[in-house]
Amino acid sequence: MANKEISKVNPSIKKLKLLVTIVDRSKALFYTDLIEQFEVNMQTVVYGKGTAASEMLSYLGLAEIEKAVILSFVKEENVKEVLETLSEKFQKVKNGKGIAYTIPLKSIIGVSIYQFLANSKVFKKEEQSNE
Repeated sequence: MANKEISKVNPSIKKLKLLVTIVDRSKALFYTDLIEQFEVNMQTVVYGKGTAASEMLSYLGLAEIEKAVILSFVKEENVKEVLETLSEKFQKVKNGKGIAYTIPLKSIIGVSIYQFLANSKVFKKEEQSNE
């Protein structure tokens, strides 16, 4: 069921987006900690290398560039603030340049998975009996 349809049934359910952040590998922990402050419950970091050929990097006097791709599930209401914060850090942190963008999620299977990814806390009322 699409998030839009779920939202009609239960207005407390908010849309989620997948935030993709690409940074230098040495800054991965810094950015995962930063993103976590925006009610992000799950992040995955995938390591890779830049796209420039090794010959070109050596010609320019640069070492091979190792990257980290951070995948984070963010509530749609927090996306603007997260992207603005990341943009600010990309400009101010030494060697902290990066790229960040979001991908909308159309559907998620299961309420439990949604609640986990959305960092939603669900509390059950326990029935008290006076027996």
